[in-house]
Formats: sequence, C-alpha cells, structure tokens
Amino acid sequence: MEIPLLILVTTQILLPLFFLIWLWLPRPADRLGWAMRVFYGACYFVFIVVVGRWDFLSSALAALLPLAFFACAVLSFLRVRDRPRNASASVMRAHGLTAAMAVFFLALATRALSGYGYQETAVELAFPFAVGTYYIGQGGSATAINSHYADQSQRYALDIVALNGFGARARGLMPDDLTRYVIYGREVKSPCTGVAVSTHDGIDDNRISKTNTAEPAGNHIVLACGTARILLAHFKKGTIAVRGGAIVTTGETLGRVGNSGNSSEPHLHMHAYLGGTLDYDAGQGVPMTFDGRFLVRGSTVTIP
Repeated sequence: MEIPLLILVTTQILLPLFFLIWLWLPRPADRLGWAMRVFYGACYFVFIVVVGRWDFLSSALAALLPLAFFACAVLSFLRVRDRPRNASASVMRAHGLTAAMAVFFLALATRALSGYGYQETAVELAFPFAVGTYYIGQGGSATAINSHYADQSQRYALDIVALNGFGARARGLMPDDLTRYVIYGREVKSPCTGVAVSTHDGIDDNRISKTNTAEPAGNHIVLACGTARILLAHFKKGTIAVRGGAIVTTGETLGRVGNSGNSSEPHLHMHAYLGGTLDYDAGQGVPMTFDGRFLVRGSTVTIP
C-alpha cells in the first residue's frame, strides 16, 4: 500500500476504531478515566473530521463516525457510573499524557477551523458544474485544509471532485483507470460571464499518481471576469471548447475534466487572482464564493 493511502487508512479508519474500542476495553478504574478517554477521543474526531479527505472512503463517514463515538460514549458511561470519581493518587501521572494529546489535537483542529473564513473581498462565481454532488478536496484559508494556501496566487484555490452514490470520488481507493473517477470527463461550466483571455490544449492525461510539473496547469483556461482572473485547470486533452479571446457566458461549457498537468488524479483546479496578467502564478489570490458560500475542504455541493 502506498504511503498516502496507509496514512489515510490509519487516520480515518484505524484510529477512529481505536477510540471507539478504547471506551470499552479495558474498563476505566474511575469516572475521571472515562471522561479523559471521551475528551481525547472527541478532540481527535473533531480534528480528523475537519482535515480528513473523506471522499476517498465515503463523505458520509465524516458524520457517521462522530455519531458512533457519541453513542458509544453514552453507553460506556453506564459501565462506570457506579465507580469512584477518581481512584488515582496522582491525576497528572494517571491522565497527564491523555490530556496533553487531547489538547494537541484540539489545537490542530482549531488551527484548521481558522481557515473557514477570509478577510479580503471575495469574487462571487457560479459553481462550475451541472447536476451531481461535488466535494472540495482542497479549499479554505489555512494550509491544514488547503495545500495551495502557501502560494500567493493560489491562496484560495479549490480542487473539486465529484461523488458517487456512496459518497466516494472513485470506484476504489486509488484505481488506475481514469474513467473510474466520477469527475473524469464531466463538463466544466463557465463560472462567470467574461472573456477567455487564454486557453491551452494538447497535453495528455497523466497516469494515476504521476504528474507533469513542467506544465502545471495542463490544459487550462484563464477567464477575465471583471477585475479578476479565473484559472480553470487540468482539462482533458482535446475538450476545451472555447478559443482565446472568445466571450463566454455563465454556464457555458468550457471543456471536460481530465488529469493533465500537475495533477495526480482527475479533478478540477480553480482559483481567482488579481493583477491583470495571463501568468496565473503571478497574481494575488482572492477568495471565491458560490451563492455566497465560501467552500473549504470537506464542503459538498449538490446541484439538482
């Protein structure tokens, strides 16, 4: 198993199962021990729900696992309610490490949650897809939930995938077949009315987990929408439907999602920037909102 998948399985399956089982085995000696386990587990669940990529498994797990933990916590209390409040001679020695780890994960979660807002004036756009359910893999104003945030021009970039009926982005954890990814080949719609100031086509799709760093945006379009420029990247070769200089309207088909450029699997990358330049890496990134909504990692958008 590749390292990223091993980390995902460990953090989003094995560790949540550990915290569920730990509420029961072994039985705490006192109610304080039970409370510390619940506190530690709750902090971890808050952290992993916020920063986890649940589209690899199922977006439904982001809600179901915390609910299961809450239910187990309530039921497990019945096993310790008659036990003493504290049976240890030294609270710090008995529970200090547990408390420290809980605070550590709570601090990480708080830092990630700080990326749910923004200070700059946002660009209001239309969501670039039609019917379906979509998941934000990267998004927000903190590096913990958006790997693009450290880049000045891409600070508020989004990586968008589509979900199937099970809440997963693909059939399998990381299938080699591009067509097994729900988003692959799906039509990309213009998020605004403006001018396609730059288009680029002719780059082949990458194989899964391989990237083309020489041409990071791959097949892409840059739109001028008012004072902002919008980059939409990683189109499938030969599908870009507009020419440079063409006027586009909101909802017009621009092309189809592929896996070209610096992309390890099919998705749509988009970001907005100011600067009036065709160089999508040279502008100043600005937030994007969709029907007033600022999207972050884990956000889902359903278009009926």
